[in-house]
Amino acid sequence: MSLLNGGMAAIFGAAFGGLYPNGVLHRDGTGPIYDDEGNIVGYDGGGDVPIKVQRDACTYAMRQSEGYADGDVMLIILTSGLAHMPTTDSQVTDGNGDRWMVASVDRDAANSHYVCRGRKA
Repeated sequence: MSLLNGGMAAIFGAAFGGLYPNGVLHRDGTGPIYDDEGNIVGYDGGGDVPIKVQRDACTYAMRQSEGYADGDVMLIILTSGLAHMPTTDSQVTDGNGDRWMVASVDRDAANSHYVCRGRKA
């Protein structure tokens, strides 16, 4: 496994997985299942998936994006071991027990984490 083929996600997940709080990705409906390289390998019926998630303040770019509202937050979700990609149909419960609707999703270039904008559910 090369660094660009999921190796970075494994390294990042091993290094930061213990630091990121446990959370839950709530998925409704049928969604894609991804392998470590980001390829769709199947579909499932949704449900709750355990994740590692860090909540932070929105970036400048998020605050300037269409649909931004006061109170939105940035949710950083580690991809290591996560077969389900968050979508705008998903919700996330962070380590504090707060539940957020996912308003936008980006994946970093190294495939180590998703950066989402969340809105209080």
